[in-house]
Amino acid sequence: MAKKVIKFFADWCGPCKIYAPIFEQVKQELQGEIEFVEVNVEQDPEGLAGEYKVRGIPHTVVLEEGIELRSKSGRLAVEELKEFILN
Repeated sequence: MAKKVIKFFADWCGPCKIYAPIFEQVKQELQGEIEFVEVNVEQDPEGLAGEYKVRGIPHTVVLEEGIELRSKSGRLAVEELKEFILN
């Protein structure tokens, strides 16, 4: 899988809770084509939040072959997220 999507979140984050089922739906739809990873910013032993300069959550990062293509803070609707990942 060349493309990877990382979602940064925290358990206490209201917008993250709203975004969670949207992310899960898109994850199910694109399963097998794209790798999906979820990182709790409070339990981030690899320091990915710092590496990807996460300043707000939820935060979504799209990578291809390990290179960051784009990132965005805030919730996305289902169609917005699919477009964000695929385009």
